Amino acid sequence: MSNFIFNPRSVFSGKTEKETETNDYYTLAGQEDFIDDEGSAKKNKDGDKVFAKKSLRKDGSVKYTIRLSNSGKFYNPISIYGSENEITFLNRICRGNKKFKEVNEKTFAWYIKFLNTKNTSWLFNAERETE
Repeated sequence: MSNFIFNPRSVFSGKTEKETETNDYYTLAGQEDFIDDEGSAKKNKDGDKVFAKKSLRKDGSVKYTIRLSNSGKFYNPISIYGSENEITFLNRICRGNKKFKEVNEKTFAWYIKFLNTKNTSWLFNAERETE
């Protein structure tokens, strides 16, 4: 009988091939830490005011994600009705609005235009693209 002690780290290192190399965090115009060369409002780090993320993976692929509201639609930070901020037991406990949905590049570009211009027609176009 051997004296081998099982070490879970020897089986699974916890890192995946698609580990991200760099992240870009997008926010609403006026809430940015800086504006990039394309005119997009960005944050330096992830947080509550981040509404879209672009992740460049080590394998060269790009992942685009957009924040979802409690209702499952793309998050609208300028909603005048406050439907995204409705506080109920289910929304507070079960349906946090920290979820992000992976989307294609075209949908992501339209959502970024919405964040930069605050024109909701870009948001509607982005939502329509995912249907």
